[in-house]
Amino acid sequence: MSIVLIVLPGVIVAYLMFLRPRLAAYPAFVQFYREADGFWGKVWAVCGRSLTLAWSYAVMSIGFLLNQLDGIAALLGDPDLKAQVADLLHADPKYLGYFTMVVSFVTIASRLRSLAKGM
Repeated sequence: MSIVLIVLPGVIVAYLMFLRPRLAAYPAFVQFYREADGFWGKVWAVCGRSLTLAWSYAVMSIGFLLNQLDGIAALLGDPDLKAQVADLLHADPKYLGYFTMVVSFVTIASRLRSLAKGM
């Protein structure tokens, strides 16, 4: 976990300083970078201007957080957090997380398929 905290800022800075300007110069990406001006513009562009994909990404994030509940509990200093969430949801959070991620992947795949058919 600590290696991620050390490497991630460097990767972000390298992207912003070196890779992003070069990608923005390619004709294939000009329209994307024009639309992705602010944070929410970037999110909307990454979602392909589709609420279905935005919803799928949100569901996938929730599933990921449910799978990482042990690590989150250790970070917060509450070892009983997983039991509390399990009592609240009446299910094992890890399996519920897997289920939500699978639903999200299927939704994304179907949306991308319908987008490809429209082209």
